Formats: sequence, structure tokens, C-alpha cells
Amino acid sequence: MKRRFSLNTEAVFKTLILLGFSAFLFWFVKSNNIVYYINPRFVRLTEAAAVLIFLMFLVQAGNSFRWTSVVHSCLCHSGHSHNKLALLPFVVTLMMAFLLPNNALDASMAFNKGMNLSTRPTTSGQPGLTVTVPGNVPTTQTNNNNSNSQGYLPQEQNPMQAKIDELHKTSLINVTEDNFSLVTNEVNMYPEQYAGKEITMIGFVLKEQKFTTDQFGLVRYVITCCSADAMPDGFMCEYKNASNFREGDWLNIRGTIQLGKYEGNTIPVIRITAFSKAQEPQNPYIYPKF
Repeated sequence: MKRRFSLNTEAVFKTLILLGFSAFLFWFVKSNNIVYYINPRFVRLTEAAAVLIFLMFLVQAGNSFRWTSVVHSCLCHSGHSHNKLALLPFVVTLMMAFLLPNNALDASMAFNKGMNLSTRPTTSGQPGLTVTVPGNVPTTQTNNNNSNSQGYLPQEQNPMQAKIDELHKTSLINVTEDNFSLVTNEVNMYPEQYAGKEITMIGFVLKEQKFTTDQFGLVRYVITCCSADAMPDGFMCEYKNASNFREGDWLNIRGTIQLGKYEGNTIPVIRITAFSKAQEPQNPYIYPKF
């Protein structure tokens, strides 16, 4: 029986697909476009996946050439064509990954998701309450210096409590990318404690049907894991000429926190005293750190 050195075309297709996915992931990380889709803390995992796929490519490349008998080659030729068609979805996915533009989520998506003003917990301002922070990690505000029976850390060992104490003491809250989620959660949950304080922040305009003409939301997308769980978070704002703002406009505002009502709930409302148009940040997303 004759044997010959032949090219396994199916293995070649698989090799090229693996090389394409590995190259795409490497490019995705190096170009920093990956931040449009996942939390940066997962970038290392993506790099590891790219390396793993590259190793699979090397193994598959070794299977692209083989010794086959002439008879076996003839019998299997028709079956190989069906196997190649099964690879088509991977080819289409890879082409879309390279060709589709990488854009941040816009205001239209935020309008569909809506702000979660009406789903905030009721507020009382009493110490010892459980606070929900990004990542759904329960933390208790308590004045005890020792761990309580539920196993919560004492204040001096709780890094978030130090940030909250700082918010309580300051008269001007400067919202940054680092403290955005902490400020929005704390102020929205306990607006009575922050009423009268000044606040500065940057975000984009979000308008909802239930808002009056002088109201709008100033929000940013918060991504815990990936863009699929992105939620617009921020504050309701009031300004007499708010109708001049277009949805999606980026603003840098300064105002005073006041108490307001939304669907029967007490919420903080920022009464704007000054604002300026702003450019969309290079990375418009917020990634919770607490």
C-alpha cells in the first residue's frame, strides 16, 4: 500500500482559526480596546487565554501534515468537506471581531436600562445598618471597635469606612473615577446625611419620561464584570435650563445636594450652581474598587 506525505486541509483551517483568535486577543489587550468590554481586573485572564490558544495553535499546526494511504485519502475526502462547514461559525465570529468598530456604550443604551432611583433602599441614617456596595459585598457601619458576632470587620480595619468618614467630614464632595461608586451608593442610600453639601462630578446627560423639563440624570456606566452588566449610575439633577441639554452631552457640574422625591422615595437631588461642557473621557466607564 502506497503512503504519501499530505496536507490535512481541515487541520490547516483549525490552525488558522486558532492563530486568528490568539492574535485578536493579544491585539485587543495591547490596543486597550478591551476596556470597552470587561473590567480591567480580568485583563490578565484574557492574556492567559491568548497564550493558551497560541499553544493550541502550535499543537494543531503539527497535525496539519501527515502520512496517509492513497485509499484512506480517497474514502475520507467527502467527509472532510462537511467538517469544514462546521468551522464556518468560528470564521464568521473572527471576522466580526476584527471588522466591527469598538465603541463605548452610548446614551441610547442608558435610556433603555434607565436609572435605578426608584429601587434604592429606604433611608434612615441610623448606624449599624448593612450597606450594599459594588460587588454585592455586605458591610456594616458600626461604632464597635471589635468584630461583632456576625463577623464584620471593625471600623479601623475597614478601608471603606475610612472613605465614608471622609465624606461625612468634607463640605465639598469631589466625585472621581476612584470614588464614584462609593459616593453614589452612600449618598443615594443616606441622602439626609449629605443634604446641604456641595458636590462636583462629570457624567453624561440621561433624560427619562418621568423627569420634568428642569430635571435630568447625570450618570456614568458602572461595569462590575463586563459590558453586559453595565448600568447607568449617578444622580438626578435640577437646572432651570435643563431643556437645553441634549441626551448624551457630557457635563462637568458643581451643585448642592438637596432632598427630593421620586416615585414616593426620598432621593438626593443635585441643584446645579455651575456647569461646563466636557469631553467624553478616554475610558468613560467606572469600575468599582470596593
